[in-house]
Amino acid sequence: MVDMLEEKDSEFPAWLKWGGISLFIGWLFYSLSAYYVVQKPFSRAQMAALLDSKDVWLQFNFSAAALGRSLLDVGAALWLTWIALGAGLWLLARFQLEIETTGQQVLLALGLGFGGLGLLTLLLGMIGWLETAVFLTLFLLLTLFTSRQAFTQLRQLRLPRPSRGTAVYLFLALGIILSLALLPPTSFDGLLYHLKGPKLFLQAGRIAVHDIFPLYFPSLFEMFYTMGMALRGDVTAKLLHVVFHLMLAGLVYSTARQHLKLKEGGTAVLLFYAMPIVLSLAAWAYSDLGLAFYQMAAVYALLHWRQTRQLNWLILSGALAGLALGFKYTSFITPLFLAGIVLWDYRRPLKTAVRPLTLLTIATTLAGAPMYLRNWILVGNPTYPFLYGWFNGRYWDAYRAASYAESGTGIGFDPIAILRLPYDITLGYKDVTQDVQIGPLLLTSLPLLLLYGLSRWRKRTPPSFSILFLFALAQFGFWTLGVISTRGLWQSRLLLSGLVVLAPVTAWIWQDLRRLDQPQFSLHRFLKLVLGLVLTLNLIGQASGWLLRAPWTYIIGADSQAMYLRRTLGAHYAAMEAVNALPPDAVVTFLYEPRSYYCQRDCRPDSKLDELGHWRYLYGDAARIAAAWQEQGVTHLLLHQTGYQFMVGSEKTADTAVLQTLQTDYLRPIADIAGNYILYEIIP
Repeated sequence: MVDMLEEKDSEFPAWLKWGGISLFIGWLFYSLSAYYVVQKPFSRAQMAALLDSKDVWLQFNFSAAALGRSLLDVGAALWLTWIALGAGLWLLARFQLEIETTGQQVLLALGLGFGGLGLLTLLLGMIGWLETAVFLTLFLLLTLFTSRQAFTQLRQLRLPRPSRGTAVYLFLALGIILSLALLPPTSFDGLLYHLKGPKLFLQAGRIAVHDIFPLYFPSLFEMFYTMGMALRGDVTAKLLHVVFHLMLAGLVYSTARQHLKLKEGGTAVLLFYAMPIVLSLAAWAYSDLGLAFYQMAAVYALLHWRQTRQLNWLILSGALAGLALGFKYTSFITPLFLAGIVLWDYRRPLKTAVRPLTLLTIATTLAGAPMYLRNWILVGNPTYPFLYGWFNGRYWDAYRAASYAESGTGIGFDPIAILRLPYDITLGYKDVTQDVQIGPLLLTSLPLLLLYGLSRWRKRTPPSFSILFLFALAQFGFWTLGVISTRGLWQSRLLLSGLVVLAPVTAWIWQDLRRLDQPQFSLHRFLKLVLGLVLTLNLIGQASGWLLRAPWTYIIGADSQAMYLRRTLGAHYAAMEAVNALPPDAVVTFLYEPRSYYCQRDCRPDSKLDELGHWRYLYGDAARIAAAWQEQGVTHLLLHQTGYQFMVGSEKTADTAVLQTLQTDYLRPIADIAGNYILYEIIP
């Protein structure tokens, strides 16, 4: 379409050029309208909620101690970042690379530094040295030996100067992110395992075995969280995700400038921020932004290798891909993609690919293997809980393997449903998590992305453009295969790495559209206006959520931690308080509640929401289930009523008869929390 519209191309008449522009603008308006009809930035319900909570967010009681607490949290996160920079610069120097700018060097060093510290924390955990004293000694020594080089690099660092409008937007957006990150953790997966694991490990002084299956997912970011919690606490840990958010934004800018030669690298950064998912995830105790950084950094280093043919760039690319393998199993697509590019570049003759491919594989394996070796040692399955038929695995069995796979619950090989995926994932109403949005600009730019990426006009693009586009396409293709087979993989977060890579790609296309500018109309400027509108609406949505959370009430001390958590987590935190009021030797099993971070007793969460069915599978009936509780020392049961009712109405129908028998004959209710949770004592 772009080439059909190009003024210089005399093959097409003017009416066709303007017709193409009109069609694209019509598509743009349609996709924006469809998105904002479903994903409203602000609604009457939010306004009503704000008015109802005005007594909360008008609190401005100031406490110097509370403000000091937040400053210490920020300071501890900055110290860890400083240590990672110093250690990373030392590691990066071993590669002996020719790096063009200080900004590139700082970003790559931070990635290597954090990765090295995470693997070191894993080693300390496996040998039983997870102690605050050990971390403090290690951090002090690293600070002493690496600070000089870090100071030298930062003095040479020159940050780009954004326009006034961009600066205002970034100030507001980053202010919202930072203030939310300073709050006690409330995000679902954070309370389930991202922070729960580090908490358990630090309590035990080692990486111990627990029957919470997500703890055995690749856990490199959990090692970062362990460092933050050992040094200061969970808020410091959360702030490390904010750090990776900034690193990822910097990598987007550097990719746009260095590999796509964009004059306006800031456009790529703004396209990155136009995805609400980025702003939401940054303040949560998740790992997605870290994974996106390492995957994109691996491709970034690969692009340098293709330009210079310096093998150390390829080794660095493999090491970064290996570190990405330490975040999620789904990241295996990255080393496969890198290997595919190497094979393509050396296809004639293919034997010349042996050495570079071997170096890439060794680097990837050395950086990625530790997490999988940990699983093999602890639970007997390096890819736990997957590949159960090959490795089995502690706490896992045929029932759980079949239940977790959810085979056949996806969209199937339905051509119409597959073609609709970009539209459906943009609107977000089928996302199983319902917690993040990717924004409308991927959908609006899709015709341009496909035209430049797949048609014969891709020859107009720089070489790096094709690699970045193909990486995004590979990510989307792999995700598509997942949602065809199981609904559990329908999560927009799993597409984040591919979406982020498209930010500089889309920015390049928008810059290239300058060729179509006419005195009457500039498509390039029009798209900039659309970007400004999307950013403004996104900011309104973020601000409304920010006002509802009222983070300043905790930061300045008007709210205590307990007050804030009661206000935001509601019945869940009240249930945790009821559990914490039990005798210290209480052992509490959860039913239909996977979160247990705020539990201070021996709590055994229902991390897969399958405990009742699994009990039936293992023991058969209520009497044998109760006998198993007695044998295991379980004293109480916490039933999440809402979760139970949801599961009864889902395809995973709970065995209501077994639960009713348990409630009648073996359980005595001792607390009803807001009609949402019931705490039972198990009758001896």
